[in-house]
Amino acid sequence: MRLAIICLLLFLTPVAALLGYKNYQQFQAQQLAEEKAAATGAPREVLFFNASWCGPCRHMKPIVAQLKGQGYRLRDVDVDRNRALAQKYGVHGIPTFVFLQNGKEQHRFSGGTSIERLKSLCANYR
Repeated sequence: MRLAIICLLLFLTPVAALLGYKNYQQFQAQQLAEEKAAATGAPREVLFFNASWCGPCRHMKPIVAQLKGQGYRLRDVDVDRNRALAQKYGVHGIPTFVFLQNGKEQHRFSGGTSIERLKSLCANYR
């Protein structure tokens, strides 16, 4: 019985390590793509820093999705998945909206807001 368990562990360990490494590579590629998009992104763009566990962020997600559907340039940035971009823009609280023009920050605000206020702030970011 012990021999069977040892053989099974010897077989599964490299497979688990390989799967973990592949997931890590995909994560790194996604993170690099998001950083590159932020650096060379649209002339005007709004970054929406959020997290899945954040209540106010979950409240803002449908509002952001609605504005994206109306043609506003808003991009979701999950701070847990893209810590480097959050650090680059000095995001300490979420939700945070960072307004960029040619990759440079023009304005920011943190916290939830109404769709009307967010729409007026994003008016130049279509």
